[in-house]
This record gives sequence, C-alpha cells and structure tokens, in this order.
Amino acid sequence: MAGPPTTPAPTRGRRDRRGEQRRAELLEAAIHLIGAHGLDAVTHRAVAAEAGVPAASTSYYFRSKDELIDEALNTLATREIALLRARREALGERVADLAETTEALSGWIEEQLTPEGRIAMLAQYQLQLEAARRPAARQILAAWKDGTDDLAETAMSSLGAADVRTAGILLVCAIDGLRLRLMASGHDPLSPQQLRATIRALLAGLVGS
Repeated sequence: MAGPPTTPAPTRGRRDRRGEQRRAELLEAAIHLIGAHGLDAVTHRAVAAEAGVPAASTSYYFRSKDELIDEALNTLATREIALLRARREALGERVADLAETTEALSGWIEEQLTPEGRIAMLAQYQLQLEAARRPAARQILAAWKDGTDDLAETAMSSLGAADVRTAGILLVCAIDGLRLRLMASGHDPLSPQQLRATIRALLAGLVGS
C-alpha cells in the first residue's frame, strides 16, 4: 500500500509538543468549519474562534488560508487511509467472506452518517474538490487515491473477482456515490437491512462481473 500523504514540513509556530497540539487543534477546527459551513467560512479568525484560542494563533502557525487548507486536506487523507487500513487488518482473513466484508463496509458507511461523521465527510469532499484545482495538493490526492484503490483491490482479490483492478475502481466509485446519495436531501435513508442488502448485491455483482 502507498504510504500516507506527505507535504513539506511546516516551518511556522512552535515545534515542541505544545505547539504540535495547538496546530492539531487548529486543523481540526478548520476541518469542522469546512464540513459545517463550506470553504468560504475558513478565515484565520474563524478557525481560531472555533478552536477556542486567541485570534492571532492561526496566523502564527499557518502563513495563509491556502496553507491551512492544504494541511487540513493532508490531515484528513492520512486519517482516512489509516482508518481503512485498520479496518482491513481487523478483518484479517475474513475479508474473503462476503458477509463479513458486507458488514464491515456497511458499518463504516453508517459511522459516516452520524452528525459528526457527516461533517467530516462533507469536509473530505469539499477539500478533495478544492485540491483538484490546486497543483500543490495533487500529491496528497494521488496518495489518497492509491491507498483507497489498494484497499479496494485487496478486498476484490480476496473475494475472488476476475478483474481485480476494474472491480476495485468500481467499488470505490460505487461507495462514493452511495455515500453522496445518503447525504443528499430528497433521498429516503436506507434502513440497516437495506444498506447491507445494497452492499452485498454490489460486492456480489463485482465479483461475478
């Protein structure tokens, strides 16, 4: 699997444990603002207020809004890849079982549909779209894609898909589409049973294609 995304090491602010903690708090505040209110809501002052720290704190650690957004994207990407890897390792050999894989994917999606999970997922999509316009962020997006593709292909290979690469790409696209549908207004939410039936049919179809 590809390693976690990387960006140039930041140079502003304290480099001790306290400074790293404050940077992390500010990045979490920025991610929450993006998910709850959109990218336009991110200003140095708003991020500091969300984090509950002095107004000058954000500019002390981040030169610009662009740098703050890049690092927020990197934080989300690194976290997402780590969570997916942990789920894969927790499944172990059971990833080859259709029922176990169905339950794991369904549980992961349900976690993202909680109020807190929705904010994080909205921030993820908004940051990914913004990064597509920013050449400096392409390395982060590439690492995120590679990590996600690798996990999807591992699952498809374990389940016995004939064309592992194609099945992995389709799985990632289908899960993205399903998550967006479940978040969007105008769509009735799926019950836990309906979600699992949908995921099982998706996996079975990809394995048999």
